Amino acid sequence: MDQARYAPCVMPHLPWLIRAAAALVGMADAEDAAQEALLRAWHAWPALRDEAAVRLWLLRIVSHVCLDWQRGRFGTERERTAFWRDDLPESLALLGDAGSSDHTARLDLRQAVTALDTPLRVVVILRFYAGLNATEIGAMLAIPTGTVRSRLRRALTLLRDSIIPLASTPQHAAQEAADV
Repeated sequence: MDQARYAPCVMPHLPWLIRAAAALVGMADAEDAAQEALLRAWHAWPALRDEAAVRLWLLRIVSHVCLDWQRGRFGTERERTAFWRDDLPESLALLGDAGSSDHTARLDLRQAVTALDTPLRVVVILRFYAGLNATEIGAMLAIPTGTVRSRLRRALTLLRDSIIPLASTPQHAAQEAADV
């Protein structure tokens, strides 16, 4: 591809690229990860053959950058961060009213997803938060679609097993009773 086409094709995706990075490494490192992804994209730009595939191509690059980031390849070992921030209006809206059972359930889910191992967490975030299907995730991560499906099944089993016991705790029972 012609380097002159890079900015017009890539820059419209920048806000989305930062959101994708935030979903994978947290807001604190999202802009740095997105910037590294843009640099890698610039170097790889001549190899891109289909401008229509820019978004998926960028998502693949940013996901690899974020995985490298989490594995500590950018210096220090990084702690696992939540994939949304509590102080963002859209995050607060997703959590619902503080004190409601929906709010508590969403907090439990957030903690459970954050606790997943990186390969499982990435496929869950890409599937359920970025809206990609298994084929797109496989293409993006350069893994077979069957592996994506297997990771999703394993992640959902772990999430179910970690959240169901929480629902039976006295704190949750009291919250449910208060909501009625």
